[in-house]
Amino acid sequence: MEDRIDRNLNIVKQVGAAVTSREIDTYARYREIEDRSYRLRTLVTAWEAQQSEERKLRRSYGRWLLVALCVQTLLVDVAFFLVGTGRLNVPVSVANIFMVSVFGQIAALAVVVVRHLFPRTETEVLRLLDKA
Repeated sequence: MEDRIDRNLNIVKQVGAAVTSREIDTYARYREIEDRSYRLRTLVTAWEAQQSEERKLRRSYGRWLLVALCVQTLLVDVAFFLVGTGRLNVPVSVANIFMVSVFGQIAALAVVVVRHLFPRTETEVLRLLDKA
């Protein structure tokens, strides 16, 4: 029996000093902080990748829409000059309505593009960071 007790004491001496409940609580808090840090890093990395992909997509859409707007504006300008030089005969009221409606369409398209190509996403990521 004494041999067994001596052996157990030797094992305790080899392992180290006894652990207190305060040290266990400290370790638990340390693990909690480490886990939260990992979740935050993962969230930020995913958000960064998503933002990068969205930027590429927005850049592509923006270029094509800008080209389309330029072509449409060029066509309207050509039509305007043809009407002005008399090579294209249309009633004045039709020409006025055409010009105003086309430029109104261009302005509306620009508003839609700005609103949807550049949404506010920073509040969403901040909400996710608070939850993590």
